[in-house]
Amino acid sequence: MATMECASDLPLADSEQVDSQTQIAGPATEAKSKSPKGLIFGFAFTVTAGLALASWYVGARIVAADETAAAVVSAPVSAQSPLAQTEWSALPSVDLYLQVAALGARQDANFVRSLESRGFRAHIESGKSEAHILIGPFDTPLQMEQAQRKLESAGILAIETAR
Repeated sequence: MATMECASDLPLADSEQVDSQTQIAGPATEAKSKSPKGLIFGFAFTVTAGLALASWYVGARIVAADETAAAVVSAPVSAQSPLAQTEWSALPSVDLYLQVAALGARQDANFVRSLESRGFRAHIESGKSEAHILIGPFDTPLQMEQAQRKLESAGILAIETAR
């Protein structure tokens, strides 16, 4: 034939052949349709497992950091240790104080009197713009730490300062 064959020129297949071809092609078609589903489920499982592992890792790091910080806080360097003495002796001579909040002239005077009645050496130091209530001076950092703990047990927040 010199002309090209068209689809309409092809002989028609028997219905048995069509059914057998459908049965053969059927499972392959189902496998192809299951493949994207399997891929999606596999991806979802991988992402879920990765997020679970990452959460576990980050959680373990946070707990380890908290334990390390607690160990450092619970075991401070004693002011009597040679290392602490070396650090403090290298500093120029300064007076160590604890500073507490100042509220106003009348309240500050009453607060200083209450601190003195508890055994602290407290006074008001007036600056250019505001006044500070200072407790001290302390001779050693250890004395300052002890006074700070005593204040904290009384519910008074004090910060370390040097003058």
